[in-house]
Amino acid sequence: MNANYKQRGFTLIEIIIVILIISVAITVATISIGNPQVKRMKQNSERIASLIQLAKEQAIFNSQDYALSVWESGYAFYTLDEAGWSAVNDDRIFRARSLPDGLEFNLHLDGIKVVLEREDKKKPQIFITSDGEISPFQLDITDLEEWTYQISFDELGEFEVVLADG
Repeated sequence: MNANYKQRGFTLIEIIIVILIISVAITVATISIGNPQVKRMKQNSERIASLIQLAKEQAIFNSQDYALSVWESGYAFYTLDEAGWSAVNDDRIFRARSLPDGLEFNLHLDGIKVVLEREDKKKPQIFITSDGEISPFQLDITDLEEWTYQISFDELGEFEVVLADG
């Protein structure tokens, strides 16, 4: 060979290493960004569970029964007074809320799926008594395609929020 021969370009090993580094960087970036739909579902699931816990504490502290009405795309809290169940309208914490577009609720009471209305019919399904008991239920937030977050409460108010298999 010629002693003055100069190597031009990259070796196969160098190219493979560069491709591997780029692949790892793209994978890390994708994982850190995550799926925004799943993040919204998780935030809404945790918000609902926290609001129900807060309603339980308020029910005990104020000796006031609360209830939760759930429809396909939203929920509202109610209190019990002499006239029956009344929507909580004057409280920014327990105000009625809607799910973001593309998300929907599924409700199970005692293991039985409840057919939910398209809008609030002002008929609470979940009850929170002044002694701290809660109607056992499972509330799913789903995107109707792939992901579902499950919120489960037992009668003592113990709860779990999990990402279910889609």
